[in-house]
Amino acid sequence: MGEKGVMMGRNLLVFKGIQTDPVIMRMFELAAASGTEQETAAVELASLLVDRAERFGLTGRVLEEWIWHCLLGDVNAFSLYTENGGASGEESSLFHAVVRDLETLRGTFLSAAEAMKAAGLEEYALRYVGGVPREDERPLPTQRAARLKSLCADPSLTDGSGMAAALRLAEEYRAYGCGILAQYPMFRWTGTSFAGIDHYDTIRMDDLVGYTYQKESLIANTESFLRGNEANNVLLAGAAGTGKSSMIKALANEYFDRGLRLLEVGKDQLPQLPAMLAAAAARGKRFIFFIDDLSFEDFEVDYKYIKSLLEGSVEKKPGNVLFYATSNRRHIIQQKWKDRHAEQYDQEVHGLEAMNEKLSLSQRFGLTLTFPAPSQKEYLAIVHHMAEQAGIPMDDPVEFDKAAVRWSMEQKGFSGRTARQFILHCQQNQDAKNS
Repeated sequence: MGEKGVMMGRNLLVFKGIQTDPVIMRMFELAAASGTEQETAAVELASLLVDRAERFGLTGRVLEEWIWHCLLGDVNAFSLYTENGGASGEESSLFHAVVRDLETLRGTFLSAAEAMKAAGLEEYALRYVGGVPREDERPLPTQRAARLKSLCADPSLTDGSGMAAALRLAEEYRAYGCGILAQYPMFRWTGTSFAGIDHYDTIRMDDLVGYTYQKESLIANTESFLRGNEANNVLLAGAAGTGKSSMIKALANEYFDRGLRLLEVGKDQLPQLPAMLAAAAARGKRFIFFIDDLSFEDFEVDYKYIKSLLEGSVEKKPGNVLFYATSNRRHIIQQKWKDRHAEQYDQEVHGLEAMNEKLSLSQRFGLTLTFPAPSQKEYLAIVHHMAEQAGIPMDDPVEFDKAAVRWSMEQKGFSGRTARQFILHCQQNQDAKNS
């Protein structure tokens, strides 16, 4: 960034984090440049805008949309305060600083837009026409692009004062959060922070067939949690491939707009739970900590990290976090016959206490939902539902059902996973016939 551009960027009081974004840097530089420097800065900015427009599906007033994108993604005192439900506080010094920053950005944008016009590059900043849309099954990138467009189309924001923009920003932060929490429904833990999962599972509750009681119970518990009430940690236990993990992931897609976020926690990350909980507690959204395939051999002791946090630890779990775990074992920790027969205890003197210790983890989940393997009738209902979704013809239903049952016998038995694999097999055969 040129020296004048650097000085203009340093004028920001609250949104200092956006100064390092390359587009914002070039915009400040262009607004402060003149002569040949201005032309060079305009070309560099146009190049960046073409890249961002195609990557993020932006069209029209791309430069302005990108400014809003950066503002919505910035984590600062104001965005965190409003994300956590704080009032806008129009009389506060913080709010005044936000208004000042937004008016600075507005003036810089107008200067940069004029410079782009002078350089004959207006198209790339103010009336960009996108290329061929890429298919993306994820709804959030499309929704976010639409929100950015709606912000740019609001005359009270584009032509009004910084106060109107500040109030609208506060609404966005309260509704969707700030930073990556506003951009992703599902996250993983890097060791120090949350990282959004770009290619997440887009499954919805309507995609899941059967297990009505389990589905309704999980939804009721989650909705109570989202209303701010106390809710149960949940263990989904049962046969492999019955949709336990899919049901939890579907919640993150269903309730993103209501502030639910999902953090995937690996079993090897359990010792880092205190750091994860501290990071979640500082944010204004509600988290499901999702532990898939939770089980321990009898010699493993990492289960004690989660057991104490579920109940009994001096450190209280934050009110905006629940644990949802899946397991093929109802009792999670491997138990051996020697744990049940006192005369065979060769390592524990108090055998009953040893057995109770191994059962206590599953007992600390307030709600346990059991997923038995589906019957043949239930399995075929799942197959039919998936076939309809995938556009697989069932011209001869009897033969189609026979093929589905035969596939299950050759594979891993009746389950939703087996049904999905059978439908994939049918799609491959259909593609081969059509090619």
